[in-house]
Amino acid sequence: MKDPALLRAIDRLALGLALLAAVALVLLALNVFVDVLGRAFLKQPFPGTLEMTAQWWMPTLTLLAFAYTEKRQEHIKVTILLDALPPRMRQLVEGCFGLIATALLVALAWYALAEALESFGYGETTSSRPPVAIWPFKFVAVLGVGALALQSAATSWRYFTGRLPLGAADTHEGEAV
Repeated sequence: MKDPALLRAIDRLALGLALLAAVALVLLALNVFVDVLGRAFLKQPFPGTLEMTAQWWMPTLTLLAFAYTEKRQEHIKVTILLDALPPRMRQLVEGCFGLIATALLVALAWYALAEALESFGYGETTSSRPPVAIWPFKFVAVLGVGALALQSAATSWRYFTGRLPLGAADTHEGEAV
């Protein structure tokens, strides 16, 4: 049975953000590569590499990948207590925990938005020379956590409707479910 259009849109958003995270990884590698070349051959590092890595690339590649990881159910879970439950009860419990997680993520996204708007208001930069603007990447946190909240809600819906956990054919030997 096909998921509703809203869930498919949330899944596409998660995939799109994961692709942006992959782009951030490539940009991080290029940034460090240019820095290393500059240090080795020109005796001059690429200005702001440390700040860009810490404030731009790492948050972007991690935060934007969270929703896709949730969609694929690849976050680490400790299921020792859940494993003792009958399958339908486990689905209901996991769905309820997903709703709690969704509520917490929405609150975190709201807080991140307030922080991002404040940072934007005064054009936050690093204290390095030259200064590196970090306020735009505060909005990445809002986007990443917001998308994770949406995907968590979609996962809860899938648990409540019996579409999760994945069927036995979808798991691999040695893989945690």
